[in-house]
Amino acid sequence: MQLKKCRYPTCSQLIPFDQKNPFCKKHGKNWHKRQFNYQKTNYKSYNKYRRDSVANAFYHSSPWRRLSADLRRQSMWTCECCGHTYDAKSFLVVDHIIPFKVEPKLKLDRKNLWVLCKKCHFWKTKLEQQIYGASLIANLDTSKAWPRKKIQNWILTREKSK
Repeated sequence: MQLKKCRYPTCSQLIPFDQKNPFCKKHGKNWHKRQFNYQKTNYKSYNKYRRDSVANAFYHSSPWRRLSADLRRQSMWTCECCGHTYDAKSFLVVDHIIPFKVEPKLKLDRKNLWVLCKKCHFWKTKLEQQIYGASLIANLDTSKAWPRKKIQNWILTREKSK
């Protein structure tokens, strides 16, 4: 039988490899299964067919990649909204507080960026859809009425209600 180590930092207890809970019996309470279901995005298809070419070029540029990697390290791989720490690759997203489409000048401004887990990013996207609807132009001033703290409170109330 294959075994793996408990994921608790100082524990070296061995557990079965196919066990879903990555912790041993002693540290099992540290594991909480994700309770929301979201459809996994096919980013290759999304980038090719849905995302506009300007945004796609920006998000694949080296300045953005360096900055986003630096922000993830700076946040110590922790979501700045809910506070969960993630060690899985690509589970954290660097997000623009005021969206890139609304204010392109702030695209590399650290004050306009924060690190979110995919769950919080999902809820932030829902909020942006409510705020902006179909037209970004009509709601340019609305984005400034939603500072980081207000967005965080909105996201956390949605997560608790689910």
